[in-house]
Amino acid sequence: MKTIISISLLLIFIAGNGFGQENLRSNFQSKDSNQIVNAVFDDIEISIREGNVSRLSKYLGTQTYFSLSNGVNGYYSPNQAYYILEDFFNLYKVTAFKFNQISRDKASPYATGTFSFDNKGKRNTAKVYISLKKIGDKWNITQLTIN
Repeated sequence: MKTIISISLLLIFIAGNGFGQENLRSNFQSKDSNQIVNAVFDDIEISIREGNVSRLSKYLGTQTYFSLSNGVNGYYSPNQAYYILEDFFNLYKVTAFKFNQISRDKASPYATGTFSFDNKGKRNTAKVYISLKKIGDKWNITQLTIN
């Protein structure tokens, strides 16, 4: 009887440790994923703040949806998107940009922020929304809205 209880306790202990290790592994993967998403959003934030289209363009996917305050709406290829962003940043000179909120949802992280700019001598602000999607091992911008 003692042997059966000992074996039962041993099995419970082993099973418990297995589940605990799986939870730890999941937590580590989640933290790594969050760190990567944070790094991507940090780089995007710097790119927008500097008006650096080349730096930002590395996050453009095969089809990125744009809704911009200069009237641009629709899905664009990376090449088209590059020139659209270049024109936008030439027209709306960035004076400041900061993300206010970042959602690190594994499936579709997004961030919102405030875009301050100078247009024809007038200073103004706009709201920014950017969503990401992981394609392969790369995070791509699926939507960029500045209105």
